[in-house]
Amino acid sequence: MKKLLVSALLLLAACKKDDTTVNQPAYDGKWYIHQVINKEYTIEDGDTAFTRFDIVNRPGTDYIDFQIDAQGKGDAVMLWDNNSTTRPYEAVTHAFFRLDTTLCEITHLTDSSFQFNSIHFDGVSIPDRVKVTQNFFILGR
Repeated sequence: MKKLLVSALLLLAACKKDDTTVNQPAYDGKWYIHQVINKEYTIEDGDTAFTRFDIVNRPGTDYIDFQIDAQGKGDAVMLWDNNSTTRPYEAVTHAFFRLDTTLCEITHLTDSSFQFNSIHFDGVSIPDRVKVTQNFFILGR
């Protein structure tokens, strides 16, 4: 039994993946923005109060182009209302990536649709109060 346990542990250790880099995600390339949902709310003493809830439908010409290298880093070029901006991109895990300084979570991904959200906490320190901004992106090819 000891030999079996030792063999199993050695096998697991040999198969352990090195987490130093994240493979290139399947969402690299150009994605057209269909909808953005913006939420802003304050959590104070356990209660949530919404101060903003916008749903923005886009005509299908705005996009985010993820230009990602094999190490999971690169740029994200965003075209919105004919204004182009470029932000640094870095894959953190298969479910999370960093866009500039904002952490984003992938909630849905297929060959033709991609959804992610970002969350930002206001840095102003007020006891028992947190201001949160969330943006939900619905994209397609």
